Amino acid sequence: MPSAEAKKHLANIPGSDSFLELMHLNKDPVRFFHDRYDAHGQVFRTRFVYPVVFMIGSEANRSIMITNRSKFSFGKGYHQTSIRRVFDGSIMLQDGADHARTRAILQPAVDRLALRQSVTKIGQLWQEMGDTLADGAWYDCYDAGQRSTYRVAGHALIGLETRAEADALHADFAALMRGLMAAVPIAFPFSNLARALAARERLVKALEPRIEAARTRSPDGMLDLLAHHGLDDGDSLTVREVAEQVLLLFWAGYDTTASSVSWFFHVLARHPELQQRIATEMTEVVGEDISGIMSAKLPITDAFVREIERMYPSVLFFPRIAMEDIEFKGFTIPQGTPTFYSPYMSHHDPLSFDRPNEFDPDRWLNPDKSERPKASLLVGFGTGPRTCLGKPFALVQFRILLHHLLRRFVIEPDPNCTPTVMGLPIHHPVDSRIRFMPRN
Repeated sequence: MPSAEAKKHLANIPGSDSFLELMHLNKDPVRFFHDRYDAHGQVFRTRFVYPVVFMIGSEANRSIMITNRSKFSFGKGYHQTSIRRVFDGSIMLQDGADHARTRAILQPAVDRLALRQSVTKIGQLWQEMGDTLADGAWYDCYDAGQRSTYRVAGHALIGLETRAEADALHADFAALMRGLMAAVPIAFPFSNLARALAARERLVKALEPRIEAARTRSPDGMLDLLAHHGLDDGDSLTVREVAEQVLLLFWAGYDTTASSVSWFFHVLARHPELQQRIATEMTEVVGEDISGIMSAKLPITDAFVREIERMYPSVLFFPRIAMEDIEFKGFTIPQGTPTFYSPYMSHHDPLSFDRPNEFDPDRWLNPDKSERPKASLLVGFGTGPRTCLGKPFALVQFRILLHHLLRRFVIEPDPNCTPTVMGLPIHHPVDSRIRFMPRN
């Protein structure tokens, strides 16, 4: 229970204590954030069963994730979610030295060297995906994004070489993803969380032989690098620990990436001129050989990817816990208060971005560099020491996707559908149908 002093501090923060707040958030999360920002500004309180505080904007993000990060617990923020049950003991639930130690183990498996080894295969998978899309049929943006990124993540992060291998594990991975987003972290019989925990055990058992085999050969790829960690100095992870970390990396590199890809499809279908600009840049700079795509200078492509992250971040908000009383913009956030930052609302903050509700990739290409927004204002992947481990993998995959699809197809929207938006748990377009027509 909050103390009388804590309640007093919370009462001084503008907002609402209504138990209907959570209902409004679930009904229309995007409207929820805009309405409360317009009414209360960059700091407001609301109630998700218990009182919580939102801190919005670039200064808030910097405080939470960089300058005052030791005062906000990342791990404890997730303790009240289903992530605690599915990824118990993982980096998601760690802070301080424990987090730094685990990150040092995982980082080599997702760095540029490991990614470089995966570029050719990722390209082949997107080429195959293009073959399946070439029939001119209508596809749902989110379904297409999920299906394609699952195969890519399955190969690059887990070493699934064939479609049959990927298909065999798909149901369990899907169950794992659904369980992570369960509203209540209690594994009731037959609940999504209970199914996720059972699926996790099956996936661990399926991965263990792969990890044992990886330790008998020279490392090649992310799973192999993680499997070899510490073998030379006798400080290796157990096979099960490797499997559990691989599942975490898969989640980091797949679920939110699928959301971004769905927004790529949705937005590009409505901007044919932008499709042409990216296709031309890819042809002129990269050509047929994608081996150098990681280091290629692709300003138009990068501007598009940044603007998608700004307008349509995959996750609307993230949790922290205030570990002590925190002063911010004249308010005191009491110790123990769940405190959230919002990539979505921060990216739509008029104090950080001109015309924040307008999709405009060219804002990142302004000839006057002083007029361009700062890329550091984007926090869709987080920022600072806890930047998402899956970010490099996602950005490379985005480049390869755009190279293979836009040089080959024109993406068209279905004029007979009326898309809407799903805000939670993953932000993505709903009922947005597209087709891929051969480019002349």
